Amino acid sequence: MHKKSVTAFLVLSALIAAAALAYFVMLETGSVRVTRELDNGSVYSGYWRWGEPYGKGFLATPNGRLYDGKWDDNGVLTHGVMITRHYTYSGALKDYLPDGFGECRYKNGNVYYGDFSKGVKNGIGRLDYANDKMEFGRWDNGKLVYPKGQKYRPGQHIYGMDVSNHQKDIEWEDLVLYADANGKVTGNLKSSPYLQPVLFVLIKSTEGVDFRAHTFERNFAEARRCGVVRGAYHFLRLSDIDGQIKNFIKNTPLLPGDLPPVLDMELDNRVMARETAKAVEYAHKWLDAMEKHYGVRPMLYTYDSYYNSYLKGKGFEKYDFFIARYNPETMPRVPHLEIWQYSEKGNVGGINAPTDLDIFMGDYAEFTKYVAEKGIQP
Repeated sequence: MHKKSVTAFLVLSALIAAAALAYFVMLETGSVRVTRELDNGSVYSGYWRWGEPYGKGFLATPNGRLYDGKWDDNGVLTHGVMITRHYTYSGALKDYLPDGFGECRYKNGNVYYGDFSKGVKNGIGRLDYANDKMEFGRWDNGKLVYPKGQKYRPGQHIYGMDVSNHQKDIEWEDLVLYADANGKVTGNLKSSPYLQPVLFVLIKSTEGVDFRAHTFERNFAEARRCGVVRGAYHFLRLSDIDGQIKNFIKNTPLLPGDLPPVLDMELDNRVMARETAKAVEYAHKWLDAMEKHYGVRPMLYTYDSYYNSYLKGKGFEKYDFFIARYNPETMPRVPHLEIWQYSEKGNVGGINAPTDLDIFMGDYAEFTKYVAEKGIQP
């Protein structure tokens, strides 16, 4: 062979070997996507590292299950989506089975939010039926077990809460309300075998022209992930109202299924007595702007005494009200009352701070209807 040909051949061979080595290194270090059949007959498509799935990928098993998730450094899928013939699950996984907290959407329209162990409901969880009924409590090996002496079924009373930066880091997967044997939640109990779910939450988003609650983004996302109907509120100040409108809209991405936006109107009484006309004008401008932007009529939060002293007869009659009155024996005295904040010092499992407790004026079917009709639309 000619000397130049031999040299070219050796160079080409070296380049091919280098390319093969580079590809092997990229493949085994998780830099190249692959599709391959595993020893158990499953087909994996995604990144590969040192003989194991790694990073974002998909897995199809011989029994028809599909997995979408991110495999960790040890080739283990700890969280992801599992699709079967009967349901779609999203949440914590162990050995490719639901294990930990997750959401399970069944083909018949039912939805479960809560704890699993080895693929079955086990622990605290809520099952929402497609016919607007629900169950909540402790599950044991797939069966709901109510404690001895319980005289209520969850869904007769609809409890919620409102939160802000004051609640700090909320453990959303652990949320639970402690009730008496009749299902009543006073907020005073720190533990109880009788449990009620947190079914909705109003989260502080903004205040004035430039304040944004630093906990809002996490709380807003976590509420949706954990199956809690969420809403957001703005605390009104007597400053640039156009700036306040922009502040809320910019920082509050309400989505279909969320509660309507809420205006928190609780200026100091001395200020309100002096500036009633200005406060009323600003409130109407904010409410009108929210209805135009989000396509639904907002809700107004205040105290019942505040409403009767300053807002009654000022053009707010068409709005639904979210009223604070911390007398659990006396209903607030306002029209269109939808939510009653009845305690400001409630104990909530998963929160290490006093929390405002709320109750919706209706049962579970009426609540789901309210959200569907007056909440953010598709």
